[in-house]
Amino acid sequence: MVPNSLPYYVFIRLSIWALRAVAPASIAYCLARGLGRHGGFLSWPLEVLAVAEALFYFCVSLPRQRALDRSRPQPVQRSLRERQELFERCWSSIPDLESFLRAWFQGATLDSIHRDDLKDFFAWGFLYQTEASADHDDELEVYVRRTEEALRRTFPPGRGRCRPSQVSTDALRLQHRPLLFYAFAVGADDLMTYVTARHIGLQHYRLPLRDFLTVFPFRPHTLLSQHVSPSDQISYWYRPHTSATRLPVLFIHGIGAGMRTYTGFFRDFMQADSSTDGQTGIIAIELMQISMRITKGMPTRSRMLAEIFRILQHHGWDKFVIMGHSYGTIIATHILQELKGTGRVRATVLVDPVTLSIHWGGIPYNFLYRPPRKASEWQLHYFISTDMCVAHTITRRFDWSENVLWKDEMRGQAIAVALAGEDIIVDPYALREYLLADNGLKPRSYKSTDLSGDGQDHGTSGLDIIWFDAINHSEMFDSAKHWLPLVTTLHRYCKMSN
Repeated sequence: MVPNSLPYYVFIRLSIWALRAVAPASIAYCLARGLGRHGGFLSWPLEVLAVAEALFYFCVSLPRQRALDRSRPQPVQRSLRERQELFERCWSSIPDLESFLRAWFQGATLDSIHRDDLKDFFAWGFLYQTEASADHDDELEVYVRRTEEALRRTFPPGRGRCRPSQVSTDALRLQHRPLLFYAFAVGADDLMTYVTARHIGLQHYRLPLRDFLTVFPFRPHTLLSQHVSPSDQISYWYRPHTSATRLPVLFIHGIGAGMRTYTGFFRDFMQADSSTDGQTGIIAIELMQISMRITKGMPTRSRMLAEIFRILQHHGWDKFVIMGHSYGTIIATHILQELKGTGRVRATVLVDPVTLSIHWGGIPYNFLYRPPRKASEWQLHYFISTDMCVAHTITRRFDWSENVLWKDEMRGQAIAVALAGEDIIVDPYALREYLLADNGLKPRSYKSTDLSGDGQDHGTSGLDIIWFDAINHSEMFDSAKHWLPLVTTLHRYCKMSN
């Protein structure tokens, strides 16, 4: 994220204005030329770009946006007893019920929320319905009464003016990205990332040729890769694992520019690899759906797990350490839950974790509904939250109940959680208190400056909470001084977990 200063605010707002202006300016120019109003004042290369931009808007962007908006999530079927157990599990993990309801109702006061509003919210959250139906009124009434008892208040009957956020079914808030942005910003960045990752020693496993055209901007440089992914859904970066005393790392990135954010971290991680009997292996998954590309929808949970396990099997990885960042912590949670009790996941590092508190409501609100004000919020809003594939992934592929890592699932695990003190997506202070309040997790809290790369042992089991002062979401990967504690922690987990 960019700093929240006046110069960056002006820069971000001007950048967004310029990008938004490209399509309408191109369309207006093409219309004027087509109507013969003037002979044209642009050189032929610029005219070609204007025509391409107009065609891209009408033939690609708009149809794609409409198709994504019409898509619907696939509901998870649960019995009444399973829904009731999920409700109790959720309510017992919410530190502040009033803040929870206000977040899911987009900042509304409790006085403005009525009983039927609550029932609509519960109908969405537990029954995959946009409005409460009479068929489930008895069940929904139980949830409302439990909420009233917890808050010691009674909600007025009927519906009020406020509506709950229904992330998976609300209309998508998409914004067009010009062809120039994809071709010259995303495409050029992808090429530079490819060159950098190859230079530091990572091998690229590209998609099969038949799937080359499924990702836009196209990635012609990946055709230079000698290796083909065993998955037709996922490409990835790989470093062979040869150490007998350490475990390899499965890395899953967050929403943003893909692998570009993490190349410096991986360089320092590999340079700090002090194993004398070989090197620590890496598999870094590429998720194009959350990397500002136009591509196929994010695979379902079951399909994603099947593809990742196919990759792990291809390289013979039986035991490993997981590191997930932001959205990647959701995929990491799915893997942890799927492999629970098998001993295959020996340790986990969660950076900027959304999976621990995604059901609190603050994360969906901050990501999708909050009106942007600061520079970093404008950056998040335009470049990330309203991106076509990103918005589709975190809405139509969103199921809060499948994306939560519950505290009881963390017990007995070696887990590190890294939190940024000025995170604009996750509430780091509430999350830290939530984790520290559970003695069963054996939590230990450190400031990032306490993990300076000396390799000291801060415990080999339980929960390590690493706190970073004065940085925003994703900024742990912006500079070496911030990612060094993560390098230290990850190496320690790879060593202690074998």
